[in-house]
Amino acid sequence: MPVTYLDGPRLKHAVVAGAQRVISMQEQLNNINVFPVPDADTGTNMALTMRCVAEGALNCNDSSVHTMSVALADSALMGARGNSGAILAQFFQGLSEGFQGKQRSSISDFAYAVDHAAIMAREAIAEPCEGTILTVIQDWAIYIHETWEKVSDFPTLIRQSLRAATDSLQRTPQLLKVLAKAGVVDAGAQGFVHLLEGIASFMQSGKIERLARGVLNFANARAKIEEAPEAITFQYCTQAFVVGQSIDRHGLKARLQPLGDSMIIAGSSARVRIHIHTNEPEQVFALAREYGDLTDARHDDMRNQHTSAHHDPEKQTVAIITDSACDLPSDDFIKKNIRMVPVLVIFGNHSYVDKVTITDRDFYRMLEESPKPPTTSQPAPADFREVYQQARLNHREAVAIILSGAASGTLQAATRAAEMVKDEIKVHVMDSKNVTIGLGLIVREAAELAAAGASVEEIKQRVEWATRNVRVFISVETMTHLVRGGRVSKFRGVLANLLNLKPILTMNAQGKPEAVAKTFGGHAGHRKLFEMVKQQASRRRNLRFMVAHAAAPETAAFYAEQIRRHFEVRDVPIVSVSPALGAHAGPGAAGIAFLGE
Repeated sequence: MPVTYLDGPRLKHAVVAGAQRVISMQEQLNNINVFPVPDADTGTNMALTMRCVAEGALNCNDSSVHTMSVALADSALMGARGNSGAILAQFFQGLSEGFQGKQRSSISDFAYAVDHAAIMAREAIAEPCEGTILTVIQDWAIYIHETWEKVSDFPTLIRQSLRAATDSLQRTPQLLKVLAKAGVVDAGAQGFVHLLEGIASFMQSGKIERLARGVLNFANARAKIEEAPEAITFQYCTQAFVVGQSIDRHGLKARLQPLGDSMIIAGSSARVRIHIHTNEPEQVFALAREYGDLTDARHDDMRNQHTSAHHDPEKQTVAIITDSACDLPSDDFIKKNIRMVPVLVIFGNHSYVDKVTITDRDFYRMLEESPKPPTTSQPAPADFREVYQQARLNHREAVAIILSGAASGTLQAATRAAEMVKDEIKVHVMDSKNVTIGLGLIVREAAELAAAGASVEEIKQRVEWATRNVRVFISVETMTHLVRGGRVSKFRGVLANLLNLKPILTMNAQGKPEAVAKTFGGHAGHRKLFEMVKQQASRRRNLRFMVAHAAAPETAAFYAEQIRRHFEVRDVPIVSVSPALGAHAGPGAAGIAFLGE
């Protein structure tokens, strides 16, 4: 059947597919980033922005294309990072206005909305420059505006307009001399084309792939950088989010303009995202406060970013890879450049990509409502192979730190894939003997060393050390899901439920979960778990903690507060357990992991 309209679910899935494609291409986008400043963060900023957009889409279950587009715009505005992220935020804002009042969008409605979005994206910028993402958005919108009447379905329209956007992308070096000099296309424009590639793939197949597939447009391209950090006129990339009433965006833009360049004012009369390169970030924040409440105020030193990114192009030679049993704060996967191979979560005839196409809220709702328990499908060797081959574009070697081999066959799949690509890239597959935040702490250690330019042997030694020293304790509120998943025998599960016993689990030296205590649950169980953490962690120094929960935010907050009080540690990340693991632990589970010298 031809797809002749867009509704909320179709728009949601298309944008999630596009976001996944942008996120997967983050590193390549960073490599070609030269405009407006060669600080090698365009890919990271677009990935962070699109991750927020995807989360907003997944958290909206409305069938209306307008309501869905509003969710996309709100999420983009909240999560926008960098020049290109702010432009995307205004693009989605324009799209939502173009879909105003629409339950479904016809092709003509879509053409109008895209045209409006392109105009609004351009109007948000104080000094629009051709040869950037703006040019490609405009050329793409013009193509759709001129051809929509000749096309009968959305997949054809998106596929053909993608070619027009790609042609526009290839012309960006002709329009912007700095790109021609560096031998690259514009990074933001390339990111927008990647977004369209993901959308086109979904439109063609009707499904979101486990991994973001697509043709690489520039393979190993890396910008030739001659500009020194001191040549960066305005040092700080400054961003803020303003919430108010009847915000005069044009007046705000006029008042901010003398403070710097690369200024973008995106949003509406109620909420505004500010982006500007300036030497006076505090003046920007002070002025912004006159228009409403200021949140998410930040400024990044672009001279330091330039030095870090370009003083040694070969500095980071080792890629870090893991699977979706690894739980870390969402931004860490992007900021620390950690590649993740997801598992599938299956409810009946419907499958979902862990951490990509299912939210925690939806997972636990379905867990409650589904007559049959969910199952999980580990990644295939081909899934790992694709990620390894993508890592090859920027790295000579990779370290893959995988879910405990004693708990899953994922390790075996990762190992087989490493053998398949041994002539392309050397992949060192390591058994973390851990899950969730225990695995997360190990992976974070490796990623920080890789970013600092450590050798593969140094990283492997650190991973081995972390594997021996990380500790994780998990309180479980129900035995039902452990029994369903075959982790506990039916007899033991029934007996525990009859006696109201709640186990506290850990991972043993072989990487198998085992009960180290039994409690009656509730606050007594939580206090017991924390006492065990205190006993083991008190003998260590330079402690790093992480807390995870399965639909139990109050328990997680209790654990985090106890850690801060007792160990005087300020940074205690709280994460939600991945759905693939939540299927076995069940709602109410929560845990603490720590690592120290």
